[in-house]
Amino acid sequence: MTAEPSPWFLGGTTRGVRRLRLFCLPFAGGNASAYSSWQAAIDPAIEVVPVQLPGHGGRIREAPFQTMDEMAQGLADAMVRRLDLPYALFGHSMGALLAFETLRRLRARGALMPAALFVSARRAPHLPPSRPPLHLLSEAELIGELRALNGTPDVVLGDRELLDLLLPVIRADLKAVETYRFREAQAFDCPIHAFGGVGDSIPEEDLRAWSRHSTSGFSLRMYAGDHFYLNDHRMPLLRALESVCQMTHRATHGEALS
Repeated sequence: MTAEPSPWFLGGTTRGVRRLRLFCLPFAGGNASAYSSWQAAIDPAIEVVPVQLPGHGGRIREAPFQTMDEMAQGLADAMVRRLDLPYALFGHSMGALLAFETLRRLRARGALMPAALFVSARRAPHLPPSRPPLHLLSEAELIGELRALNGTPDVVLGDRELLDLLLPVIRADLKAVETYRFREAQAFDCPIHAFGGVGDSIPEEDLRAWSRHSTSGFSLRMYAGDHFYLNDHRMPLLRALESVCQMTHRATHGEALS
């Protein structure tokens, strides 16, 4: 089956038999291209679907959302048309919070729930903020924070033209995350699997706190590295995601993915 084109998603090719979709949600200021290499490195029965938010990547001419509610509602509206297969979500940093809130909206409209929720480098949503808001920093201070996070190439941080495009999007994303207010709701009936870097500013206990939001199991894996540990540990991370997807699919459908 060929999915209808949508500006929200990259990929969607139909080579081979796809049995599960893995929606991949970006970090603040990131775009879908961060996951463009994943399809070639994962079980071909898993369709990697990178999410492209307004204002990011190929949607740079669109205004970015300023709140997590807008972001999650927009993504839920787009995703509901792509739930003809079992699926899972992977979100890194801001993407983890966005995945959580998007699933709440999908559940509220009676949509199919995922086989698993993968959250990376993001403290559990019910925990209070641990630092002053970054979206209010001066340009020089914000660039310094981006450099410290080690997720934006120096060539980008040193390019005035690129910064003029990127910084407003990053501020909008950070504002959406930093003005987010958690609301109590029923835990998900799907497992949550958390991932983090041992050198990140997010402590292990803040990642482990995601366990509160699932009634179907929780796991945590830590990798060497900082907030962007996944750049250096892509293959081990993909093998972990693949293994969970395969086991979940086998338990649900009595067959292997591939």
